[in-house]
Amino acid sequence: MAAQRILVIEDETGAREALKSLLDEEGYTVCTAEDGRKGLERLSDFHPDTVVCDFYLPDIDGLQVVRAIRSAAARGITVIIITAGCGGEEAESILRREADFFFQKPLDLRRFRDVLQAGASPTEALSLH
Repeated sequence: MAAQRILVIEDETGAREALKSLLDEEGYTVCTAEDGRKGLERLSDFHPDTVVCDFYLPDIDGLQVVRAIRSAAARGITVIIITAGCGGEEAESILRREADFFFQKPLDLRRFRDVLQAGASPTEALSLH
């Protein structure tokens, strides 16, 4: 079976490299992008199974990325939003509805790994947020 393909969209170099390193060590095929537009461009050539996206990006926010993925994807792509904070309860509520998974930084690595390994469905995600 081919390794799960994960696209990491994160503008902070250290966080992006740490996620890539962690995912590489876990055996995933990883591609990275430093902003939302570049991440969306990589969708068509990398064909990820999962997108891990920071909410705060320098060009477009994570919600715009989620919505673009949902409207453009011909097949299901799991979307995981990570953030240090996303602008209040209303924004967090919207993200929880539109993304498959939502994690606050710093990441709970055990839960993050569990989500990736289980390939949990969105209904399972409700208990993992």
